[in-house]
Amino acid sequence: MQPLAIRLRAARKRIVAESEMEVHAALTAAEQEADRLGKTALVDFEAANGSQLSMLLGGAETALSWRYAGDEEPRFLSLGDASATGSVATSRDPADRTAFPRWSMISRADGLAALNEFVASNDIPECVQWADYVPPGR
Repeated sequence: MQPLAIRLRAARKRIVAESEMEVHAALTAAEQEADRLGKTALVDFEAANGSQLSMLLGGAETALSWRYAGDEEPRFLSLGDASATGSVATSRDPADRTAFPRWSMISRADGLAALNEFVASNDIPECVQWADYVPPGR
């Protein structure tokens, strides 16, 4: 495994994980913080090649966001129930709120499988379905 830069957004903390155990320890810490606050949280995992997988935490389901190095388009969100409507807000900085479309929600187990695949490959996980995503205002 190559080192991953991990950003725990709610705690405004950055760490570098050099093993799968450290990746999962950071994820556990972020989940515990989200549970303690009763809110959702985002964790960004950035590979040495600059690609980034972000994971929504704080519930039985999760959502994933994929960005290529340099924030180049296309961007992708995980695809759960394509007919789902509404959104799930995240607990980011009030000046920079984000919400995931409900259709992007997948099982936590699928999200963890995708994270494990990303840790091993540093590439977009193939174990989940993805949908093109264009952020509002672009």
